[in-house]
Amino acid sequence: MLLALLSLSLLASTPTVPPTSCLFANGKTACGYSCQRSVDDVRCASTPYGTCAMFHDRVYCFDPPLAAIHHPPDEGLRPECKGIGDEAACGFNCLVAQGKIACARTPYGVCREHLGELKCWDPPESVIHELGARTPRPGCLTASTTLECGYDCKASRTEVKCAATPRGRCEKNDFRLECFDPPSLTHCVHAQPPDPAEVRKPKYQRREVQAAEPGSAAR
Repeated sequence: MLLALLSLSLLASTPTVPPTSCLFANGKTACGYSCQRSVDDVRCASTPYGTCAMFHDRVYCFDPPLAAIHHPPDEGLRPECKGIGDEAACGFNCLVAQGKIACARTPYGVCREHLGELKCWDPPESVIHELGARTPRPGCLTASTTLECGYDCKASRTEVKCAATPRGRCEKNDFRLECFDPPSLTHCVHAQPPDPAEVRKPKYQRREVQAAEPGSAAR
């Protein structure tokens, strides 16, 4: 009886992964998720957490890294694709400026423009594994032609340095910039991937959050 209950519990906790699909175009077959095809191009995302879009008859696909999949932000894991002119990019927090486009790889990354150049920066995956949705938003700083992003950024007249982690620290002494990041001591292990449909939802709409609310079992 105990084994049967354990089996049912494991089955109930297993996320529903949607089936893959395949598309054919111009002698090429692509299989995966969110597949898109044009007259002569066809592509698919590799995971159900990814996305694809088409701009000017070209298909662009993107899959979030594992850290973002297992630790989605409170507003939900929703990668996007944007295009401008002949350029397109996919990811998060995409920035369109100066006729260019760039996207961060994770929902915790940032993109900035400086002197016509676009730059995106993402916290290390170890930070996302440790802090998850509490990962602080990085900042960016400029000096002359330099643009850098991260945490606790400091600048001189021509140089910028940033820490790579929220617990990092940068110091400016005698016009010299130095940064230090303590190592992450968190070891993150995931038994199963999260339900693709759930991670796209805002946190308050996810099943596991609703089930954990006081009194939810009595309703």
